[in-house]
Amino acid sequence: MSLPPLERTAEESACAEALRVLRRHSGLSLKELAARTPYSKSSWERYLNGKGHPPRAAVMALCSLARQPPAHPLALWERAETARNRPPRRVAPAPVPEAEPVSVRETPPRTAPPRRHPYARHVRVAAVLAAVLLCTGWLAMAGPWRSESADVPVSAEPEFACRGQNCTGKDAVATRCGMHPDTVSTHRPTPGLRVDLRYEAGCGAGWARVWGQSVGDEFTVSAAGGEPQTLTVPDKYATGVRLHTPMVTTDNPETLRVCVRLALGEPRQCYPAAPPAP
Repeated sequence: MSLPPLERTAEESACAEALRVLRRHSGLSLKELAARTPYSKSSWERYLNGKGHPPRAAVMALCSLARQPPAHPLALWERAETARNRPPRRVAPAPVPEAEPVSVRETPPRTAPPRRHPYARHVRVAAVLAAVLLCTGWLAMAGPWRSESADVPVSAEPEFACRGQNCTGKDAVATRCGMHPDTVSTHRPTPGLRVDLRYEAGCGAGWARVWGQSVGDEFTVSAAGGEPQTLTVPDKYATGVRLHTPMVTTDNPETLRVCVRLALGEPRQCYPAAPPAP
């Protein structure tokens, strides 16, 4: 028996709606989008209809073509990316109750109903009202107990998708390590460029987040005893937005270090996790 298909998450629907708004701002058809980006017409149709999750670069490209700031669409994309990495949930079909056999018997001939006492109706109404009042009082008393039990989660999903060595080279957003990390230190190699060293103890991993980068800039994050990870800004669609390097594994955020090589040809500069002394 095949399992029912996974439903699209609310985050993915919100991301697709944001893409449709951007396309309307751009005034471009699907064919024109395919001609101006690395993505085909059929790919854009899936992204805009919510049938497929777009890559981050596609969102940045559409923001550039629509001449719209990318911060909000990218935030929606990151939420959708995080939601897609949660363990899938499928709802099992409800069991069909078995039909009980029905016995057939002869119906006795109808007779005239007995004449009821004129006060019988009033007695029945009073009994119903008493039952309603009794149930209402019981629900009022049971309400606090029921609400307290409802607040207890049935099951808890794992917060992070990796830990320790399993995080090396992976994306901080996709693994949910970037949900609430600590900023270890901040550096500004040149005016307008900001580099943050970030760390999540729950994942045992760190990475570098950059703003204000230019095409060709290179950022390498490393930690003692770990394999360095590098981010190179590929094109203009990767500028004007926040980017982050792949993660490196470490149990001590003070061993983190980021090195910056700018496309302008300036010497390579490295910065430690500890902020510079005043």
